[in-house]
Amino acid sequence: MRFKTGLLVGGVLGYLAAREIAKRSPTEDRSPVVRAAMERHPSTPIAKLANRASSKSVEAIQRARASIQKRLVADTDDLSMN
Repeated sequence: MRFKTGLLVGGVLGYLAAREIAKRSPTEDRSPVVRAAMERHPSTPIAKLANRASSKSVEAIQRARASIQKRLVADTDDLSMN
């Protein structure tokens, strides 16, 4: 019984702590000096480029899926061929 109670209390406390941590942005707690230094870091432009590339690839995948779905729609001509 003590194990189940401890597991339940630990689960609730862990959930509440995780919810509070998720609310906070990682850059909120940093000073403006640290944030400015992070913007000047050499990997920042690379990360921005990677984000742009990934968004473009997602758009391309969505366009390809839409065109495939359009081709899979059964027309009346297709139904008469069966």
